[in-house]
Amino acid sequence: MSTTPNPFAALLDPAGVLSACARSGALDALPVSVRRSADRVSTQVAGELAEHDAAVDQIYQQMIAKASKTSLAKSKGAVRAQEA
Repeated sequence: MSTTPNPFAALLDPAGVLSACARSGALDALPVSVRRSADRVSTQVAGELAEHDAAVDQIYQQMIAKASKTSLAKSKGAVRAQEA
C-alpha cells in the first residue's frame, strides 16, 4: 500500500518552508521592499509582544499558584480522612 506524503509536514519544519519558498521562485517575483519587510520588526510591535508575554507569564504563575494551593488542600484532606 502506498502512502501519500503529508503536504503539511513541511510547515512543521522551518528549513523546509524556506527551502520550498526558495524553490518556488515566488519570493523572487516580489519587490525587495516587500521581501525584506518581514525581517524588520518595529519597536512598537516588539514592545506589544513583550507586554503580552509578560501578561501571559503572570497569568501562568497565578494558575500554578492556584493549582498548587488546591492540590495541597486536597492532599491535606486526604491525610485527615485517612487518620480518621
